[in-house]
Parts: sequence; structure tokens; C-alpha cells
Amino acid sequence: MNIELGILHDGGVMMVSDTPLPDIVQRVEYYREQRLFMVVYSDEEEHPEELMHYEMPEHMAPPVENTPNIMIYSLFPDHEPIGYRVPLVHVGDLL
Repeated sequence: MNIELGILHDGGVMMVSDTPLPDIVQRVEYYREQRLFMVVYSDEEEHPEELMHYEMPEHMAPPVENTPNIMIYSLFPDHEPIGYRVPLVHVGDLL
């Protein structure tokens, strides 16, 4: 599974997965000091949190720091992408 960040036309942030995610995302936690993202699923017992090791490009820092939520998009073979908005929880001090 490959996950990428992007900027929407309205300035919002999106996270796109090239394969279906294992469950519905409940929230995404952003650890400012390490610039890491943790995806938290609805069923945490079956699908524990996933820490994404993603080196965020410099141009993505301001939009990520300024948004309270993130759009999740999952791509499916032979199906339209599915997208929904979840909270983006900022953890730690601003750099």
C-alpha cells in the first residue's frame, strides 16, 4: 500500500491510498516534531494504529499545520474512489 499527501483546490489536505485501506479511518494524528502521521481506524482491536513513515515535503507543512481535518481517498480496482473527511489531530509543539 502506498499513501501520498496532496492539496485540494480549496487548500485542504488529502491522503490518497492506492489500495483500499483495511478499515474506515477514524482520525489521523500528525506528530509535528517527527512530521509523522498515524492512521487510527474505527476498529482498533482488529486494525491497530498505523504509523506512516512519510517524509513530508516542505511545501506541505503550512497546509497540514493549518487544517483541522483531512480528506481520505481510497482507490479501488473497477470502482470509483471513495473519499471522506476525518479529524487531523496535531500532536506536539509547532516547529
